[in-house]
Amino acid sequence: MTMRIRYVLKECVFVSLLGVFVGLNSGCALRTVPPIRFLPILGKEKTVQTTDVLMRLLKDRDRAVRAGAVDLLGDLGQTDDKKLKKEVARVLGMAMKDRDPGLRVQVVQKLGSMEAVYANKYLMNALKDPHPFVRTEVLTVIANRERGTALPGSPLSAQITP
Repeated sequence: MTMRIRYVLKECVFVSLLGVFVGLNSGCALRTVPPIRFLPILGKEKTVQTTDVLMRLLKDRDRAVRAGAVDLLGDLGQTDDKKLKKEVARVLGMAMKDRDPGLRVQVVQKLGSMEAVYANKYLMNALKDPHPFVRTEVLTVIANRERGTALPGSPLSAQITP
């Protein structure tokens, strides 16, 4: 009888450890899936812009994937390339049409960290958002620019008009 109990206990411990191992590793596997999905895109064209791939990620069903794309776009918007900044702002402006208001707030924050020349057009459009949290975040971003707590080196109130 005690052999049977030991066997059951060993099985329970093994299954528990296996569950923990699979649970910890599944998060990493999920994060690697979206780029693999876009490999056919990379083979079709000679050059593929990063913003094109991220724009396609913004259409993903998974909110976490879309949020990751917004974060990456925000990082791209901090470069010195004016053409890239303009493209990033345009793609973030398209992301303002997302159905999730939390993601739209995140987009407003990323636009707020960009220079006003590129972002204000989309921030002004975001003032018409149906969700009050999004509109409040836009006002906060604009107020921070007015106070001078925006990104260092970005033009402030002289660029507030769209």
